[in-house]
Amino acid sequence: MAKGLNDYAVQESVAPYIAAVVATQSDQDACRAIYVKVAGNYILTINDVDVTFTGLLAGNIYPVCATKSNSANVIFLY
Repeated sequence: MAKGLNDYAVQESVAPYIAAVVATQSDQDACRAIYVKVAGNYILTINDVDVTFTGLLAGNIYPVCATKSNSANVIFLY
């Protein structure tokens, strides 16, 4: 079952990230941020809306809460 915003223990909520999962084209739990493995343009689903992010740089973490990605080059951070 997915955690809601109020379901995190203090250690989890103050830690930068506690888990990392390769993004898929299927619905996943909403992440706290994304890590981009390969520079490029990615379509991320945010609040059930597909949004195209252009020019994302490899090796960067972006504070985006997404549930789906069009590429496995995106890692969801929880």
